[in-house]
Amino acid sequence: MKSTGIGGSTLGLLAMVVVLTWTTARADRLHLVEGGVIETDSWWLEDGLLIYRSAAGTVGLPQELVARIEAHERSGEPAPLLPRPPPPPPPTQPVPAPRRVKPATAERLAAANAALMQGDPADAVARYRAVMDETGAEFVEPRVGYALSQLALGEDEMAYAVVLEALAREPRHPVLLEILGDLHDRKEKVAEALVAFREAFAAAPGDRLREKILKAERELAAGQDFELNLSSHFNVRFDGVIDEQLGQAVTDFLEEQYWAMTDLFDDSPRQPITVLLYPLRDFHEVTQAPEWVEGLYDGKIRLPLGGLDRLDPRAQRLLRHELAHAFVQAKSRGRSPRWLHEGLAQHLDGSTLSRADRQAVFRDLREGDPASWEQRSFSYPLAHSLTSYLLERRGLDVLIDLLEELGEGTDLDSALSGAYGANYATLCRDWGTEVLAQGGR
Repeated sequence: MKSTGIGGSTLGLLAMVVVLTWTTARADRLHLVEGGVIETDSWWLEDGLLIYRSAAGTVGLPQELVARIEAHERSGEPAPLLPRPPPPPPPTQPVPAPRRVKPATAERLAAANAALMQGDPADAVARYRAVMDETGAEFVEPRVGYALSQLALGEDEMAYAVVLEALAREPRHPVLLEILGDLHDRKEKVAEALVAFREAFAAAPGDRLREKILKAERELAAGQDFELNLSSHFNVRFDGVIDEQLGQAVTDFLEEQYWAMTDLFDDSPRQPITVLLYPLRDFHEVTQAPEWVEGLYDGKIRLPLGGLDRLDPRAQRLLRHELAHAFVQAKSRGRSPRWLHEGLAQHLDGSTLSRADRQAVFRDLREGDPASWEQRSFSYPLAHSLTSYLLERRGLDVLIDLLEELGEGTDLDSALSGAYGANYATLCRDWGTEVLAQGGR
């Protein structure tokens, strides 16, 4: 969520507002209109914003986004609905350009950007937060980075509130609109996502936004008649080609696997996972995936299950595979290399390397430096073989810890050296030596 900037004279003004409008700390659960709950120590109203304090700092969000405030457990009494403020008038002037900032502030913003670009969103959040506190609410740039960092951490509600607050100040900001579209899409609100993507594209056309628009249009067309099954951790959607009992079986199976993987990873995705079950033709039309692709995880689990009348072992394997991707993504905060993503997913879905796979791995590693195998061509059997080699050396727990290290910002070579005493290139060459000694058997 977006934090309001607190610094200098703004802090003094806010202190006066706190004295005049402070609300007792009894009400500490903010229920958002979009879903989700924010735990807060205290809150008050200020100029159409609800300001609250939490572990993330002092944060503001538009008052109309709060459906209700639940009183603290000690009282057990729900607070009344907040009065809805009238909609703001449409803007009559262009949004002013951001004010200039001091060189020292610009350096701190650059350091926050660098932390995000280098794959350390937790550090980036703290750095952006400091710039936001220093510069005040009208400076949007650190809020864009703050939202992107929270998105990378899986903290969608934190990103959502800060995006909406910033858009209230700069409603045509293309990056903010794109983030808003991504947030809607992750909540399976594809129509709302499409509106945001189109507005972002109108402000700043580009190939990435064009592809998001086309994908959202394909998804809307394919899913307009979908049924919806809700569970604690999944939103499962499917159309009439897929039997309703099969849809329920998928939901039940995923919930069972969710708890097993939560125990395994000692972690779990921070948002409900959307699962889309398609007829085969629609799956390839929506995802644009090659014909050989059996399933896809792109923040949502997408599977072609049309024509099945029961959850057979193959379908269970596909579900475990794509769910494993969601857990690897969550544990590593999106920083797992592709080979480890795919290797762990194959291991956790119960797949084993066939003789043909082992021979293919042998031939590939014989042709060049094993440390550069990904540069030649990505291979699922090679990813599986390398991951299996690491599993045989130190077991699954060490690889899970490795994902956590990556998620905390450690680079791959340092994480591998800490876990296995060797960097990526050395481990690949050791793996290649072992594979070649086995001769593809």
